[in-house]
Amino acid sequence: METKTCKQCQASFDVTDKDLEFYEKVSPVFEGKKYSIPSPQLCPDCRFQRRACYRQERVLYKRKCDFTGKEIVSLYSPESPYTVYEFATWR
Repeated sequence: METKTCKQCQASFDVTDKDLEFYEKVSPVFEGKKYSIPSPQLCPDCRFQRRACYRQERVLYKRKCDFTGKEIVSLYSPESPYTVYEFATWR
């Protein structure tokens, strides 16, 4: 197990032997040469923040099901031209 310091927030975190085994297992091989994936330089919280900043946020709208008229939550606004059904009706 390695203890590292996060390059972003300076917190210390552990990289376990299982983590290192996983990185070794998923390291790509191109033309017979293995390219090792380096151990992380950021703590788990900073890695999560970095992944989350690229996440696609969605806007949800209240609208009526076009079949039953029941109030539902949808990705499509009531003004959109798409026909939207509640899940149970669609299924």
